[in-house]
Amino acid sequence: MTLQQLQQGYPSIQTLVVQSFECEHYLANVIDISGNRLIVCDEKGKPLSFRSQLDAKKPFKGLGIQDTQLEHQSPYNEMIGIDVSPVAALMVRIANPDQDYS
Repeated sequence: MTLQQLQQGYPSIQTLVVQSFECEHYLANVIDISGNRLIVCDEKGKPLSFRSQLDAKKPFKGLGIQDTQLEHQSPYNEMIGIDVSPVAALMVRIANPDQDYS
């Protein structure tokens, strides 16, 4: 899903999910009203990357998003030599783009 398509109103966004990677890389995903999770990409299909959660939310101002989540998947088990096993991502509710006054 491109940012331009979202800004034109297709599809209706239920939730914005900002994924955190290595503390300084963020990707934006949206969950539409049908429950589909879509990665937000540029016109060439490359996922948009941001340097902070604030930067990741700015393009979504004015879209009326009512739920925004920060998602962080920790590689801690792998880093300390424990068998890699599925660990649920940490999901934290954060301010919606329209509520963030920065």
